Order: sequence, then structure tokens, then C-alpha cells
Amino acid sequence: MSDDPPDVATARARLQGKRVGLGVVIVAAVAFILATAVHVIPAVFGARIVPIEPGICADGLRELGAALDRGDPWPRERVEQREVVADVCAVTSGGLDAWASFERLRLAGQQLGGRDPAALARLKRDLAAHLPADLR
Repeated sequence: MSDDPPDVATARARLQGKRVGLGVVIVAAVAFILATAVHVIPAVFGARIVPIEPGICADGLRELGAALDRGDPWPRERVEQREVVADVCAVTSGGLDAWASFERLRLAGQQLGGRDPAALARLKRDLAAHLPADLR
């Protein structure tokens, strides 16, 4: 045993316990931050975007994106087309990500009303990245 009085030994044991506890919390926090960064950073910067296969989802998204560019009104037929494309994209590999990029573009276009063309251009590039090369 140590030659320290009981109060000093107890204080040292408590300090050691605090250090171990803080070490565990720090390691867990760093692991969580790194794991989150691995998933979030590529999504934010568009890395790992895999274009969807040609088909109804890709063709529909291209047509809907072109209609947004032209500023076409959204008659009932266009809304129905949007619903069909959304349903098809929901079951297509990579379709949900592509649909989400279209929805971001559509909503930004509505909210910005053409006031920030640079932001809309970034969103258009994001949608194009999801489309097959021959449909961009």
C-alpha cells in the first residue's frame, strides 16, 4: 500500500476516475464527430453521386427540370406527371436522391423567385449530376 494518508489517497483515486471518465467521453465525442463527418461532408459537396439509370424517373426529372427553367405554369397535367415521376423515382435505385435534388430546386425557385441565380445554378448542377450523362 501507499504511504499517503487516506484523504490524499482518496483524492488521487477520484482524480484518476475523473481523468478516465473524461477520456472516455472525449474518445466517444471524437468518434461521433468523425462518423458524422464521413456521412455529411460527401452529401453536402455532392461526392458519391451515382447517376440514376435511364428510364421514366430520369426522363421525368429532366422534363420537370426543363419546365422549371422555362418558368412554365404547373397545370393539372404537370402536377400529375410530377406525382408519377415521384412514385417511380421512389422505387428506382438512386431515385430518391435525384427526386430530393429536384424538390430542392423547385422549392428554391419558388422561394427565391429568381433573386439568386447562383444558388439556383448550383441546385441545377446538383440535379444534372443525378441524371444519366445523355440526359444532362
